[in-house]
Amino acid sequence: MVATIVLGILIASVLVYGLRTIYRSFFKGEAACCSEGSCSSCNGGCSTKQALDDGYRVRVEKIERFPIHRTIDVEGMTCEKCIYKVVRALEKIDGVTIAAASLEKQSAQVGMKENVSDDVLREAIRKAGYEAGAIA
Repeated sequence: MVATIVLGILIASVLVYGLRTIYRSFFKGEAACCSEGSCSSCNGGCSTKQALDDGYRVRVEKIERFPIHRTIDVEGMTCEKCIYKVVRALEKIDGVTIAAASLEKQSAQVGMKENVSDDVLREAIRKAGYEAGAIA
């Protein structure tokens, strides 16, 4: 009886972990974790070599359709999770509709319906743990 309960709990925990991982990977866009230690922001919690080029291009095409858009230099991004953190931080700002970030270019782009000050964009990136540079 006790063995059956323990086995049930074990199976349920493995199932919940698997569903959580699938949800985070596919629906939230978070990177699959690995054991690399080169990422400064997530302490080796994700891969630095997996590219997000297709998603970035699609987002940039949408951003360019907005009446107001900016490109921000961002220092310190080293992996997919870094990209995710920068994009999430920018998209939480009132007035920013969509954001994209690129490891290769070390920059982020935002599309806005209303003008947002450069200082607000810089502060959001700083709070996410990165350094914002020039904004064009």
